[in-house]
Amino acid sequence: MGNVIEIKGLTKKYGDLVAVDNVTYDIAEGQIFGLLGPNGCGKTTTILMLMGLIAPSAGTASVNGRDIIKEPLEARRNVGLLTDNVGLYDNMTAKQNLGFFAELADVKDAEASSRIDNLLHLVGLADKQNIKVGTMSRGMRQRLGIAQSLVRDPRILIFDEPTLGIDPEGTKELREIIKLLAREQGRTIVFTSHLLSEVNRLCDRVAIMRTGQVIAIGSIPELRRQIGAKEAEEFEEVFLRIQGVV
Repeated sequence: MGNVIEIKGLTKKYGDLVAVDNVTYDIAEGQIFGLLGPNGCGKTTTILMLMGLIAPSAGTASVNGRDIIKEPLEARRNVGLLTDNVGLYDNMTAKQNLGFFAELADVKDAEASSRIDNLLHLVGLADKQNIKVGTMSRGMRQRLGIAQSLVRDPRILIFDEPTLGIDPEGTKELREIIKLLAREQGRTIVFTSHLLSEVNRLCDRVAIMRTGQVIAIGSIPELRRQIGAKEAEEFEEVFLRIQGVV
């Protein structure tokens, strides 16, 4: 499998503040890649640059072979994004929301109808498709947000804190959807999360950031070996030791 995201020396400065500092790594096709670190470490800024929504101060990156600086629109055309605050219309039903976003994405009507039905089934909302979004729980909204991110049928998905504020049952449901998207459908998933237990369960590879820099990268077993962690040691402890907190 080749790399679908390649980042080289990516840097973002806001005046004297260096939000992302000379970051370099690759993400392979079909991989679940975790981007971890405390608030303000540069995770979301990195995502915004990959989406072509803000320009780097230095360095570059390619998404699906498209340069995020020279071809930002093309780079993000095959990327689906889910943030911790899904942009849905409360006065519309689940199905109407997806239909609206399919229209914005220029998905043909016949194809859109079939795809929307499949997506609602995928995220477990087929029986809730005619319920207005404003009445939905946060977990249901996040599941609908995943469906929305898939309207274009992208091969890359970026989920920024998808389980934030969701109860354990909802978190488990989202975890199973993410696994299905990667393991069965072969999509590449990049996600940020503060739930390290979820990262431990899901991720093939992880990059840990601090003050704009990637301070460790690798699979969970590789990160354990890097610091000499015992097998029984919780990943939360491993993360804190890498961060230099303990």
